[in-house]
Amino acid sequence: MTVSPVISIITPVWNGLPYIAECVASVLSQEFQNWEMLISDNGSTDGTRDYLDTLTDPRIRIYKQKQNLGIFGNLNFLMQQAKAEISQMLCHDDYFVGSRALNDLVAYWQSAPPELGVARFNHEDVVQCSLTAFQKKSMPATINSSETELMFYVFGGSLTGNLSNISLRTNLVLKYGAFREDLPFAGDFEFWSRMGRYVSIGIQNEPVVFVRLHPQSASYYQNRKGELVGQNAEVVSKLYQRLLRYHPKMQFALQLHGTINYDSLQRYMAIKLWLIKGNREYLRELDRVSDNAVFLLPRRWRWVLFFLTIGGRIGRVSTARYLINAYWQTKQQVQEQQILCNH
Repeated sequence: MTVSPVISIITPVWNGLPYIAECVASVLSQEFQNWEMLISDNGSTDGTRDYLDTLTDPRIRIYKQKQNLGIFGNLNFLMQQAKAEISQMLCHDDYFVGSRALNDLVAYWQSAPPELGVARFNHEDVVQCSLTAFQKKSMPATINSSETELMFYVFGGSLTGNLSNISLRTNLVLKYGAFREDLPFAGDFEFWSRMGRYVSIGIQNEPVVFVRLHPQSASYYQNRKGELVGQNAEVVSKLYQRLLRYHPKMQFALQLHGTINYDSLQRYMAIKLWLIKGNREYLRELDRVSDNAVFLLPRRWRWVLFFLTIGGRIGRVSTARYLINAYWQTKQQVQEQQILCNH
């Protein structure tokens, strides 16, 4: 009798040499054996497909796309093939840490409440800056669905980070509309923040995957011309509008934090790129997007804040702390009013 896998390992790959072999080896070395690994090659031209042809373990299912689907098209395809109730993302250039990573992942999900839909591991390894240091210090073990929009607005994509940090209930990807393939740089940020309206998100410091940074990784080549700016702004605008609907008194604080976090910091990077490499495309794109972003203050105030915050490098923690505290105070007041009404 065929035993259904307990966990599906989701591995999209495109030109994965020389890292894909280490990724697969880390799966094969796991103590926990009831898994399936789904690898979808997105049109590699570097010999990755020849390597995949050498894999004979029946638990590894390989798909070769006839045309490149994009990262999120490839992920949507893989999630449709997964058989286990829980899936773990594992990008081709990353690998499991130690032989008990799957034991820890499975044990976590076996004890997770049904309302928890996504878990972010490796939180201790979040890229260090003042805001992420505050994030690590202040983040609870579980972010309830009522809180996720604020947390994503305050901390942005660093809340979930790299895809390989994430495990989730498999059926939720299709249930909540899948990854948007028209957002090749921000599709994961958009989807996690969208799904977070309906499910809780677990935050675990424990490292289960080594996330590798190298010159060919997306973190290096994306956003050189501001490609990420507009896509992030679309996601953040929706978060802002939904937060403003329920917390209208927080408008200025939301715009203040949004300006520092999503304009001043990006403006520093854009100006640095212009001065060092003579590339003004990033700055032009940032100005175009910022002039139309509802979550930002007007242009004159954006420049004032840029200089006052030294390019967004100070002030973000103060506005983040204020927003979180104001949110909790508002929530507490609403709860107290409901109690009074019930009596």
